[in-house]
Amino acid sequence: MKFRTRLLILLLTITLLPLSLSFLFQRGSMLHFGNKLASDTHVLLNSSATTLLHTLVDDFGRILKRDKAMGLLALQIQAQAVECRLSSAAPEYPQPIFFSTDYASPQNRPEDLIETEKRQRLTKGGKLIPIPVSYSQQVIFLAQGRKPLEVAEELKQMSSMPDVYKTLHNIQPDLFLWQYTALESGIHSSYPGKGGYPDSYDPRQRQWYKDAVAKGEPIQQILTDLTTGTLILTLARPIYAADGKLAGVTALDIDYRQFFADWSIPAEWVDDAKSMVLIYHEDAPDPMQQLEVLLRNRSEDYSLDWRMPVEHEYLDMTDPQLQEIQHDLINGTSAVRKITYQGEESLWAYGSRIADEPFPLVIVPYQQIITQAVIAEKYVNQQISLSLKISAALTVFVVAAAILLAIIRSRKVTQPVMQLATAANQLSEGNFDAKVEIHTGDELENLGHIFNGLGSRLKEREQMKQSLALAKEIQQQLLPDSAPICPNFDLAALSLYCDETGGDYFDYIELKSSGQQKFGLAVGDVSGHGIGTALVMATARGVLHSLVDRHGSNLETLTSELNDYLCRGTADAYFMTMFYGVLNPEDRSLAWISAGHAPFFFYQTDGQVKELYSSGIPLGIIKGTPYEMGPITKFIPGEILLIGTDGIWEARNMDGEMFGTERVHELLIRHAEASADSIAKQLITALDSFRGDQSRDDDITLMVVKAC
Repeated sequence: MKFRTRLLILLLTITLLPLSLSFLFQRGSMLHFGNKLASDTHVLLNSSATTLLHTLVDDFGRILKRDKAMGLLALQIQAQAVECRLSSAAPEYPQPIFFSTDYASPQNRPEDLIETEKRQRLTKGGKLIPIPVSYSQQVIFLAQGRKPLEVAEELKQMSSMPDVYKTLHNIQPDLFLWQYTALESGIHSSYPGKGGYPDSYDPRQRQWYKDAVAKGEPIQQILTDLTTGTLILTLARPIYAADGKLAGVTALDIDYRQFFADWSIPAEWVDDAKSMVLIYHEDAPDPMQQLEVLLRNRSEDYSLDWRMPVEHEYLDMTDPQLQEIQHDLINGTSAVRKITYQGEESLWAYGSRIADEPFPLVIVPYQQIITQAVIAEKYVNQQISLSLKISAALTVFVVAAAILLAIIRSRKVTQPVMQLATAANQLSEGNFDAKVEIHTGDELENLGHIFNGLGSRLKEREQMKQSLALAKEIQQQLLPDSAPICPNFDLAALSLYCDETGGDYFDYIELKSSGQQKFGLAVGDVSGHGIGTALVMATARGVLHSLVDRHGSNLETLTSELNDYLCRGTADAYFMTMFYGVLNPEDRSLAWISAGHAPFFFYQTDGQVKELYSSGIPLGIIKGTPYEMGPITKFIPGEILLIGTDGIWEARNMDGEMFGTERVHELLIRHAEASADSIAKQLITALDSFRGDQSRDDDITLMVVKAC
């Protein structure tokens, strides 16, 4: 017997008191239903917010890695340009040189001086004003005691540096703040050109200069610009003269705010969310000062309105609520946690901490997240209360009207519920098109709308899962199944992706040239992960095969055309490093060219491992870039060439330590007698053992070429 029939018989056979009890029971059931709906909505909103916040802070990590890689690449090119000029004869007709004093002279300064809000200085009155700068010229400053005639030769050699500075600056103008070089002779070159240097300024006494000289390798510093109150990331590396002696240090500054240019908070959270950039001082003597706030932002313009606190500000890590966060920070774990801090319940989302580098924190009040659920719950309760009041009033005056109302209300409840139950069974059996038609005008109709939206979402999720699986299968089919049989050589390669799809690539291409059998060897790495990088990788592979058919062993033309194609056909967010070589089994030689892909490792028969380096910048960055071949490599039986992607030596263990290139050297020496396939597998085994429980965060691809 159905519920509405039993309810009707009950109303007809008993008195008004049992009917009242029935109304009380109905009230409790509806309240339970409303509470359950509100509870499920809370859970759904909390889950959606957690996923969104995870994505938000993880995106920042990827943006930071991308922009820092761009900065390091620019720094490397800048250093190579300075070293090239210092090791070459001074030009007969050097470009004009503007000293810092010239910028203060209307007659001598460059004609293109302009003011921008990006570069500012303090006046004597403490007001920030734009600095006039020249984007066509550098500025030369000589340390105290140095005269132009004493360093005339080096000044001529450095006169053409504005061309290099400007080219690198134009790659990503918003990223670079200053580019500069300080020589041991006391010459300081800076771009864009500007004046205002104090007479006592000596770049050789600056910490970035001393650290780069002391370490003998690229360094980075995060410091506060006392003028503008913002964070500056300084990247610096030493430069050397032709005789190997230290010549100076070249560096560049990045306004830390630029790392947030592509980072935004959902509009519905902007007013109440708090965004910060933090740094964790693990060795701070005072636990109260371990987690320092470097930057805050509570504005809709996240790319500009980041400011430092007026005074040092710290989050109290002694608070019991923050103990789990402290554990995550020590382990470099990204997480989203629900925290009650200083009396406010909020969701805390923070990125993974790498060594002493800053990381983002977003705090969203929990009440803001569940606002929609609270409104829905209040609405449901209001509707229930109103319905019961009307029913009770009508029941007092006339039982017949109450019976009629009970029939109508029971139908409005049972029919939608039956529809929902039937449709839910269909949905559980895989029918994502199952729908309900509920027109009750109350919370049940809202529930029906919510249910009708679930099928399409579940269908989209299933299609996405199938699409990713198909994309992975297709991409794997683009890679060779096995190495070709190559006379005088043993070849092996493999590729492991950290996501369903990736941007790493390797290939063997059989070539026919004048009756000789040759093999094209390719290893590439597209920046980033996911579907986008996979498409760039597939595009590069197809274009490479097409160009190989046209150009054969003309590696320089082949690489230049491939670069131009990727510059036209890919977004600015993607670039690709690539090694491509032509292996001649007959004379055991390898002609090769590298576009930003380095280092690769050459094991020699004397037991030494030599690192070979890139001969050009990555593909897809600057159209028209010329590329030059590296020296032809001749193999002796037993010598090994290992070409890999940076996922090998940049792999980190649980302590944040990198695998490094030295371990690659040791592995090649230890397994030099093994086959190429065995060497590749031994390297992967060593990487897995080194990482331990740390998940792989980058694709790994390697190719082993062993002469027999």
